[in-house]
Amino acid sequence: MAVVLYHNCYNSRQMKILIHPKIEAVLQQTIFPDLKKGRKDFDLPHTKAVVFWMKHLLIHDPEIINLIKNKTINPKVMITAAYAHDWGYIGLFDNASSNSLQNILERKKLHMKRGSQMIEQLLYAKLSKAFTNTEILMVSHLVLFHDELKKLKTDAEILIMQADTLGMLDTSRIKPTFSKKDREKFLKSVYELRLPRFKHKEAKKIAETLLSEYTRLH
Repeated sequence: MAVVLYHNCYNSRQMKILIHPKIEAVLQQTIFPDLKKGRKDFDLPHTKAVVFWMKHLLIHDPEIINLIKNKTINPKVMITAAYAHDWGYIGLFDNASSNSLQNILERKKLHMKRGSQMIEQLLYAKLSKAFTNTEILMVSHLVLFHDELKKLKTDAEILIMQADTLGMLDTSRIKPTFSKKDREKFLKSVYELRLPRFKHKEAKKIAETLLSEYTRLH
């Protein structure tokens, strides 16, 4: 039950500081309907979880707060990337099971490329007054590289990976769809590829809590 303690840890005022509600409304209205057509019972709740954890880390991790103050991290860019990070999965499982880890791995690079293009087009078309060209290209970059685990270097790149991982592990928001065998492979990748690349203390602490709950339930 420890995970529940995190679920209402920011208020509306804090959220408005991170990203304008009108921007968020456009992202949700455009991306959410497509996520329902992606990985069944996963892409939409997972993305909502990733956005939640991204906001949590932006508000509660002291190191990340300092990076925001120093303008190394841009909350609007990070939250937008969180919304769009798996958008590219739409239509990729029309003839294949989206519950198969192997099928997902085969489509990872393509979904990042497609998602990067889709969010860039959306921002230029509907939110060009709310984002600078540099910000749009950064969002696009983060979506393009968020699963390239061995290539992540910057705080922004690591932050999107951390939020994505927490969103994968949050069983209070997402019902796991993997088979037992695939679940074991998934956890192995979390322990060996993702957690060693975690950098920020708050993310590490939450990951430990979520992993405990994930393994207890499954």
